[in-house]
Amino acid sequence: MLVHGKRYSAALYSLIIVFLLYSCSSTKHVPDDRYLLSKVKIETDNKQIDKKELESYIRPKPNKKILFFIRFYLGLYNLSGDKDSRLNGWLQKIGEAPILWDEYEIEKNNERLKLYLKNKGYYYAHVDDSTRFHNKKAKVRYAVETGDPYYIRNINYNFRDTTLRNLVLRDTVNSLLKRGSLFDADILQKERQRVEEYLQTSGYFNFTKDYILYQADSLQYMMRVDLTANFNEYQLNRPDGTYSLPVPHRKYRIRNVYILPDFNQKEALVNYEDYIANLTEEVYNNYRILYTGQLKINPLVVTQSIYIIPGNMFHIDDVRETYKHLSSLRIFKMVNIYFEETEPYTTYYQDDYPLDCYIQLSPSTLQSYTIELEGTNSSGNVGAAGNISYQHRNLFGGGENLHVRLKGAVEFLRKIDSTQIQRLKGVDELFELGIDTRITLPQFLLPIKTENFIRKYNPRTRITFAGNIQKRPDYTRSIINAGFGYTWSTSPYIAHIINPLDINFVKIFNIDSVFRENIQGTYLEHSYEDKLITALNYSFMFNNQDINKLKNYFYLRLNAEQSGNLLSGLYNIVGTPNEDGRFELMKNEFAQYLKGDIDLRYYHIVDDKTSFVYRIFMGMAYPYGNSVAIPFEKQYFTGGANGIRAWPVKNLGPGKYRETESVYPNATADIKLETNFEYRFKLFWILEGALFADAGNIWAIRQEEGRPGSVFHWDTFYHQIAIGTGVGLRMDFSFFIFRIDMGLKIRDPSFSKGERWVILDWQKNVNDLDYPYKYPNFHIAIGYPF
Repeated sequence: MLVHGKRYSAALYSLIIVFLLYSCSSTKHVPDDRYLLSKVKIETDNKQIDKKELESYIRPKPNKKILFFIRFYLGLYNLSGDKDSRLNGWLQKIGEAPILWDEYEIEKNNERLKLYLKNKGYYYAHVDDSTRFHNKKAKVRYAVETGDPYYIRNINYNFRDTTLRNLVLRDTVNSLLKRGSLFDADILQKERQRVEEYLQTSGYFNFTKDYILYQADSLQYMMRVDLTANFNEYQLNRPDGTYSLPVPHRKYRIRNVYILPDFNQKEALVNYEDYIANLTEEVYNNYRILYTGQLKINPLVVTQSIYIIPGNMFHIDDVRETYKHLSSLRIFKMVNIYFEETEPYTTYYQDDYPLDCYIQLSPSTLQSYTIELEGTNSSGNVGAAGNISYQHRNLFGGGENLHVRLKGAVEFLRKIDSTQIQRLKGVDELFELGIDTRITLPQFLLPIKTENFIRKYNPRTRITFAGNIQKRPDYTRSIINAGFGYTWSTSPYIAHIINPLDINFVKIFNIDSVFRENIQGTYLEHSYEDKLITALNYSFMFNNQDINKLKNYFYLRLNAEQSGNLLSGLYNIVGTPNEDGRFELMKNEFAQYLKGDIDLRYYHIVDDKTSFVYRIFMGMAYPYGNSVAIPFEKQYFTGGANGIRAWPVKNLGPGKYRETESVYPNATADIKLETNFEYRFKLFWILEGALFADAGNIWAIRQEEGRPGSVFHWDTFYHQIAIGTGVGLRMDFSFFIFRIDMGLKIRDPSFSKGERWVILDWQKNVNDLDYPYKYPNFHIAIGYPF
């Protein structure tokens, strides 16, 4: 084994060396009279200028790097030869051609930088460039001297349409333009957009930023600008298009809202007027519903998702919210909203003008069946599963979504050598069979009127029922679950989930005799008893990701859960405890505990190929009252594909404790602290790479734990932090990510003090077959770890 390992390592090192040599000869495809653009540097004498913004105007940029110094994509391109072959064509396609120094582009960059600085108020900026050539490579330096900028001295408003005066002047407190601020053209454009949004939320349906023009009078000797914002009149076009008439801007009030819940786009395109005329009209809550045949959806479900209300002034946010909420019902494949002025050509002035709204809704396919075969991953244990699913998106005509799934699966559990080496000893199978049913209602299922609440928070009610049986080598477990809960959003970034009722009945049987003997009489034994869990839980989620922009974002999830308090209170009044002093419901002790955790992530997006991801997780569960220990299903664990990847799943901790009896890793505990870092970068084709580092552990909370060194103590827990690192390869198939991670231990808390930094002993033990830390852990998974 060692010989083969050396051969494979030598081959791998040779491949890396060859690639690096080709990458280093980065001028292979650079013509003799040209230079590779190897570096661009911008220097400025003004710390107020954002260098990253300046760099964004530079064209072209040097070839991209990964791992901060390797021009990987250029290296791939350089692996290609001069012959016209498929291999060379493929390498050039997935790689990146050398970026060449171009004197013309240098001059254009000078102009771009000057224009950017002028837009920022620096009208007299000066840009010098210099290039240093060496070994067919060029390094370009731009020296920027900004000079003094123009500042805004006064801001004046000129209303050619005087009807806007009071409304606009009242809002100047929110203006982005401030006296004494830089004369920044970008801020002027943002202010125009802001005023457009503001007026469109005040009934001005036809107002656009094009009606706002700025005039600037500069005082060069003072470097000051007097700014005037001109608000022009609305241009009323005549029906025949002969001329337009300037009139005051118009406020619009919603007259009628027409809802077409079964809109047929093909028929409407033939003759829209005839199509509308042949529809049946029904009035519901002041909405006019137009449909063919029989109305197939409860009008309440649609109207409570519509923010555009007859009699209200036009408000652009109502349109956006209507789009969002109707789409979230998932019963329409197309949502289109448009408005018609009922008196578009009248020249008479009115306080407001009537506006009709048409909401066209094309139904989705309501029922579907799917049969799926999929690869599965449970924190590093891979397997295969088959699913048969049925979905009905409008079960009772009120937007109720029914989803039923039958699942069968086999998962391969890794057997770990119980010695210090902890190498893979083999695999055993876990068989699983289950059914889960979920009904989602587009409202709060409460005995009170919630229409306004629905419009504001887009709530959902979810009812679930599931049954599952798992046959493991060491025991068989069945779980029956029933739940009832709500979800709602209070902003585009914030969501809430509360489950007032989440019942789990867990029964464990066919326990392996060796496993039973190992846990018998220990604190851990209580985690593997039959349990009834009646939980109430709440989750708060924040995610400010914008999928349409490459920008940094945060993800935060807070979870809180309690179980058994209500039952404990009732049984303390009317119940009788068993011989162990605990209460039973349906001959099963019910669990009583508190649990809470936090998951915080930060995604730093460098560009479309590179990102850094940081994560920290902290959680704690505390049993009390009717429970001696936290039920196994509710305990924390680490290791595996989504934890500290240098360890197999459930094979780390708690604390400095090391399991030496069971060959099936099953380390769980009450406290978890984990932090992760990952550097992600695209390679080529569908391949992505990653470098990562993980740290953390789990701990027990009770002194009666029975596993030496497993209890959390403030003065020692930081000595028990495990650290691992590694590399990953991912394949992005668009609809899912296939991932392989290789983790290597750096610090193992189960060792004695002074021996925990196991990475330091790797080199001197490289030829020792029994040295455990020369063997990395491999994990196959679906999706990113976080």
